[in-house]
Amino acid sequence: MFVHTTTLWLVACPDPAEQLRRGVVADPDRTDEFIRRAFVDSSPSAVASTDLSALATAGDDEVFAGHFGDLAVLAGRSLSTTSPAELTEFVAGLAPDRTVLLLSLNPETSSGTFARWENGRLVRSFAASPATIHDDQGLPYPFESEFWAGARPLQYLPDAEPDPLDLPFHPAELAEEANRRWLGFRFTPPSGVDDTALDRIPVYAYSIRPSGADWSPASRAPAREPAAVEGPADVEVTMPIKRVDDTAPASPTPGPISRYFGFRGRL
Repeated sequence: MFVHTTTLWLVACPDPAEQLRRGVVADPDRTDEFIRRAFVDSSPSAVASTDLSALATAGDDEVFAGHFGDLAVLAGRSLSTTSPAELTEFVAGLAPDRTVLLLSLNPETSSGTFARWENGRLVRSFAASPATIHDDQGLPYPFESEFWAGARPLQYLPDAEPDPLDLPFHPAELAEEANRRWLGFRFTPPSGVDDTALDRIPVYAYSIRPSGADWSPASRAPAREPAAVEGPADVEVTMPIKRVDDTAPASPTPGPISRYFGFRGRL
């Protein structure tokens, strides 16, 4: 299975993958400023210094951030979305002159999403579960062609019943490949030889508190001990044991991003 998480990268350098590969350091003060601009109606409080591998075991209420100068990241499973276009206003306000890259993986709905904005304009987005395309905007990138050609086929667990409407690939695999091409790593094993290890990308964990609440800066955040969890097998398995009904209507209640940023859509 793949990790349940969403990452939003702000990029102002020509090769973010190479920069991450060389190593980055999170500036605590700039990270505080960054996340407070993202959550203007809340009071983000730093609770731990950790790294991107912590996303695998993070709770729904944790948000992660790191500011590395030419790069910055905002992450957390509560930011999950299959409608990237509804983030455009937020992205344009937060980073009007940067490239912004979205990865959103949700094993509960068996969905994968990726998107790219340039200077506040959405240029490509794709979101789907195995049998349903939720969003497909802009021209596909060349790396997407092998997925549509069947070179990266959808893998089924033994007790999973194939659906004739299934895509020829798992959407989470395509989303992870976009992340690898743009940023040089993926969350689901196996990692490539040149992929940056997640534990080499430092971030701070935050709790999002009501506006006006006391908060603690990242510079005071204690280091978090790595969680003792059983790692996934070193194979790509991205099909749920039980098929998810992705034709069911969406809940009319506001999603997590709506709660944070005030969007009207279901995010």
